[in-house]
Amino acid sequence: METLKEYAFLPTEKYVKPLGRSFMLEDCRVLSLSGSGVEFSYFGTKLEVLFYGDSTTKETDGPLPWRDFARVAVIVDDIKLLDTMIKKPVERFVVRGEDPSEAPAEHTVRILKLSEPRMSTAGLGEIKVLAGGEPKPTALSDKYIEFIGDSITCGYGVDAPSEWYPFSTDTENVTEAFSYLTAKKLGADYSMVSYSGHGLISGYTADPDVPKIEELVQPYYEIFAYSYNTFRGMRLEERKWDFSSERKPDTIVINLGTNDDSYVQGDENKKAAFLEDYVEFLEQVHEANPDSRIIVAFGLMGDALFDTENEAVSEFKEKSGFGDVHICRLTPQNFEKNGYGADWHPAKASHETAADELSAFIKSLGGRYAL
Repeated sequence: METLKEYAFLPTEKYVKPLGRSFMLEDCRVLSLSGSGVEFSYFGTKLEVLFYGDSTTKETDGPLPWRDFARVAVIVDDIKLLDTMIKKPVERFVVRGEDPSEAPAEHTVRILKLSEPRMSTAGLGEIKVLAGGEPKPTALSDKYIEFIGDSITCGYGVDAPSEWYPFSTDTENVTEAFSYLTAKKLGADYSMVSYSGHGLISGYTADPDVPKIEELVQPYYEIFAYSYNTFRGMRLEERKWDFSSERKPDTIVINLGTNDDSYVQGDENKKAAFLEDYVEFLEQVHEANPDSRIIVAFGLMGDALFDTENEAVSEFKEKSGFGDVHICRLTPQNFEKNGYGADWHPAKASHETAADELSAFIKSLGGRYAL
C-alpha cells in the first residue's frame, strides 16, 4: 500500500477551487450565500473538516437557533457524507475515518453551505486528509453561471415533507434547487446571489397595500452578502464584491418577481413600477458584467408577471443595445403531481422539472453550452 501522510491545510486557492462568492478571513473561508463552498481532490483515505459558527452559535437572546443555524454538507465522490447544522462556535467533523483495510483512492470533495445568508454564516477552517500527496483544486469548468434570485433559488423548504412546515434552515437545501441542478446538468461552475422573501419592487408582503421595501435585492447584489448576524464581529454587508477582480460569469440567470407579485396583484400602476425597476436591475447587472449573457427565468411559483418581465427584457435591449438577453418561461409547480415543500414552496420534483427546462433553454442558445 502506498505510504500516506497527514496533510493539514486551509481552504486557500492553492488547495481548493472556490464555489460561489467567498473569501479568506484569517484561518478560514467565509461561506454565507447558498451553495458557496470549495472543491478539491486528493489521493488517500481519511478526511476531517473544521467549521466556525457565527453569532447565531453564541447569542441566547438573538435569532431562534432551531431555524437559523447554518446548514453545511461535505460531498465525497458525489455522495453526501456529512449534512449538519453548525450549532457551536467551533466544530470538527471526521467525514471519512482511518480504516486500515481501506485502500487509498482518488477522491473529489465538495464542501458546501446549503442554507442562505440572511440567517447565518459559517467559516470553513482547517481541512485534514491522509493522502499520498498534497490536495489540489479541481479544474475550473469552461462554463460559469451566476444565479440571482429569491427563496426558489435558495431551495427554501425543499427538504420539508409538506407545505405545513414553516421556514427553517434545516430544510433549506440549495443542492435540490433548480439553480444548482441546472449548473450540474450543464457541467458548469456557479454562484448564487439569493435571498428568500426578496424582490425588486417589494419583498413578500401579506398586505398588498404595504410594499416591503426593506427586502429588495438591488442593494445586496454588489456586496459580498447580507446577514442578520455577524461573523467574528464583522457585518458582511460592509464588504463590497469586487467585480473587477473576481471571476466573470458567462451566463447570468435572474429568477425574481414571485415576491413582488404578492404586492402587485395585477394592479396596472404597480406592474408599471415593477417593469421600471426590472429594467433598472438589468442595467445594474449588465454594468457589473458587460460581457455576460442574461437569462430571465420565471414562473415556477406562478407566472402572473411573466409578460411584464418579457416587456422589461425588450425595453432593456432597446435602451442598452445589448442583445444577448433572453427570457425563459418555467412551468408552474404541479402540486397534484409533485406536492409542496415548506410554506407551499416547490418540491424536489418541481425543481427538477425547472432545471430540465432551463438547461434545455440554455443549450438552445448555442455557444459553449450547445449540444
